[in-house]
Amino acid sequence: MKRLLSLIMTFALLISLFSCGKYTSSYRAIGLVRSNTSHSCEASFYSLEGELVFKIKKTDSNQEGDIAYSVEVEEGEIRLYYDIFGVKEELAHVKAGEAVSQRGGYVEAGHTVYIIIEATQKSRGNISVELNHE
Repeated sequence: MKRLLSLIMTFALLISLFSCGKYTSSYRAIGLVRSNTSHSCEASFYSLEGELVFKIKKTDSNQEGDIAYSVEVEEGEIRLYYDIFGVKEELAHVKAGEAVSQRGGYVEAGHTVYIIIEATQKSRGNISVELNHE
């Protein structure tokens, strides 16, 4: 009986671990400093390679808006994406020596927004993202 209970608990734990979210972070980093609040996120890194994911949510009732973002890349290349309705959409593609500060995307209140930072090669830079209302 204990063995069956242990097996069921292990199976339940595995299911809960692998079904926590749509995206998961998978990266190698040196000097990574990250901040995540309910409606904004920031990352600063000396070296980043892989995919760094943040989960934020627009909580203003009956409000829609956009995403204000700032990306500065000193070395490498960064792609910034967002996903709100199950479709991963690109916000910015920034290469070494470039900086972008814009607004884009579409966000509805009450929906979770995934912010995905992708670095296919070792990259150094800063990224800031905040949900705005119109």
